[in-house]
Amino acid sequence: MLPKKNRLKKNKQFNYIYKHGQTKHDSKLSMCYIKTKYKPFKIGFTVSKKIGNSVTRSRVKRLLREVVRNELKNIDENYNYILIAREGIEKENIISIREKLIILLNKAGLYKKD
Repeated sequence: MLPKKNRLKKNKQFNYIYKHGQTKHDSKLSMCYIKTKYKPFKIGFTVSKKIGNSVTRSRVKRLLREVVRNELKNIDENYNYILIAREGIEKENIISIREKLIILLNKAGLYKKD
């Protein structure tokens, strides 16, 4: 489970990141991010109804949260993030989702390798 302190929850926070943040895209995953001065950093997840029914969307969110939880130490803490699931991600497994997240973080220059 992703720690409560790292969860982006409020609609106002999501809207601010969408409006002022930068975006990186991959085939099945997109990422919006913005610099923040507050610690700890926060991450939000968005899964559209285009992905599938509620069971499928919940599964995708659980997979995304698990991937992020495992990569927390490698993510730059100076930014807040929103991960946006795109069509086709429901067919992916956790390993390929992890690879897609790492690709996006590398594109943005926000992935720290130990």
